[in-house]
Amino acid sequence: MMLFRAALTAAVLGFGAGSAQASSIGVFFAPDGGDCNGTATPGVPFTIYIGAVLGGDAAAGGITGAEFSLLGADPTWITTITPSPAANLVLGNPVGSGCNIAFPACQAGPFVPLYTIQFTAPGAVSPRALRVWLHQVPSGPNFLCPLVTKCDAPVFTKVCVSGGQAFLNDPSRVCTVGIEARNWTAVKALFR
Repeated sequence: MMLFRAALTAAVLGFGAGSAQASSIGVFFAPDGGDCNGTATPGVPFTIYIGAVLGGDAAAGGITGAEFSLLGADPTWITTITPSPAANLVLGNPVGSGCNIAFPACQAGPFVPLYTIQFTAPGAVSPRALRVWLHQVPSGPNFLCPLVTKCDAPVFTKVCVSGGQAFLNDPSRVCTVGIEARNWTAVKALFR
């Protein structure tokens, strides 16, 4: 139980304290990260873009990689996943249990493209959120979060970032880039 609390505390603190400047990994319907509301109709391909939005935190200087998964995709959708052409190492599947992507050189922000994913839904698509979440098999017990690696070779320090969300067929929803205000009361409630 103590290890769980320590890992949870590290993850919560790593997600930032609600700073609008914190880095995140987000889901978008525009390649520049400018739109997070999209539509899908049966049989017509639609594309999402997953990218790191670098803010004024530890990842502000750029990243060399990321680790995360994507939640909310329907398993019946036909999926084509394309990693950033700048990447030199790609492991796993963002739509499956999670992925790791790495770059041979520092990638500067404010927006770093990670993946382009095209979906085709065979049937009607209900309103839903597509969310960036932690890798289902995280790279370590202190990193129960979506994460990026800094440009500090040979260390490549891991930094927890927030996971953003985008909305499909639900224009009434407000998009987020993974920045959520948190307060101490909410953090304490996790341990009750």
